[in-house]
Amino acid sequence: MESVSVASPEPNSAEETRLPASRKRIALFSLVSLAAGIAVAFWCERLQYEQFSGYLQARLRTVAAPREAQVSEILVESGMVVMAGQQLVRLHDSAFDQRYETKQREVESLEIELSQRQAQLEVELELRRKGVLESIFDARLKSAQAARARHTFPAGMNRDGGWGARTPGSTFDRAAANAEDRPQIEQVGTVQPAGNGIGEGGKGSASEVELCTQYIEELERINRELPAKISRSMGVDLAGARLAHARAELARLDTQKRELTLVAETSGMVGVFHKGVGDHVAAHEPIVQLLDEEQPYLLLQVPSPRVSDFAPGTLVELRFPGGTKGQGRVEEIPPQTSPIPGAGESASETVITAHVEPVGKLWPDLPFGSLVEVRRRR
Repeated sequence: MESVSVASPEPNSAEETRLPASRKRIALFSLVSLAAGIAVAFWCERLQYEQFSGYLQARLRTVAAPREAQVSEILVESGMVVMAGQQLVRLHDSAFDQRYETKQREVESLEIELSQRQAQLEVELELRRKGVLESIFDARLKSAQAARARHTFPAGMNRDGGWGARTPGSTFDRAAANAEDRPQIEQVGTVQPAGNGIGEGGKGSASEVELCTQYIEELERINRELPAKISRSMGVDLAGARLAHARAELARLDTQKRELTLVAETSGMVGVFHKGVGDHVAAHEPIVQLLDEEQPYLLLQVPSPRVSDFAPGTLVELRFPGGTKGQGRVEEIPPQTSPIPGAGESASETVITAHVEPVGKLWPDLPFGSLVEVRRRR
């Protein structure tokens, strides 16, 4: 039986073992190179920028009591988002309510009094005007009669002879006879002077017309001024002035009453209430604060020795959680800011807070209090 020789697989196995090892070394070298590149880039960036911490904040708007009162009702809850003009809290002031009701009753009473005086004024004015109008009518009637008499007997003509010697049966005789036969209107005021001279009678008629005209003008003036005079004499003007004053005071009280309902000046998130229902509040005492979400800012913590590097107007780069980038400008370093002790290795160093306002595109919508990385070029 012949023996069959079998080739040994050892050389191929060694080759296959060497290949995976090479690949591992290449992968490891790639990872090390990548890490080194990232470290170098990070180190370069650290050399190029300084990094500080900032905390996202919302501008606070304090809702305070306008005057001393008591909290009667809370209309919202902490954490709610409210719109501008939305009612937040109602206050109660028992002394004010009593004063408001008293003023309301006073206005109602003065309105009734004024109505009564105006009704009396209308009755009295109607009676007085009736007498004045009758006098005007009589004066006009007398003026018309005087004017008619003046034109009936022209100046220079007499009742007996006309212009010259009277001729029996003449036209003037007949006219004079007819004139004497007419019935005279009593109390016309046309008094013919004694004698037969009609020229003087014509002058008398003219003067009567003028007197009647003046009398009529005076009566018309009295008629125009009559409402105002009677109104003052009956106290209508005084009652109207008192009512106007009371209404003005009630309007001021209405404004004060509306102030007892506290509303949101702008939209925002309701903070924590410092007072509850039934609590007493002093004038201008804070009740709740609103977080104005539309006006965020950063509280930048700066080491106290470096405050001079962040003067108002300094631009800084921001990196928000999630990698979003943005910009900000140092707006102010509040003079009342107190140093805040640092933590960790820099516990011996204090930091100052500066306000950073948005610049450029809108900042991302993040929870207030989020940590934001602030970078400044060296």
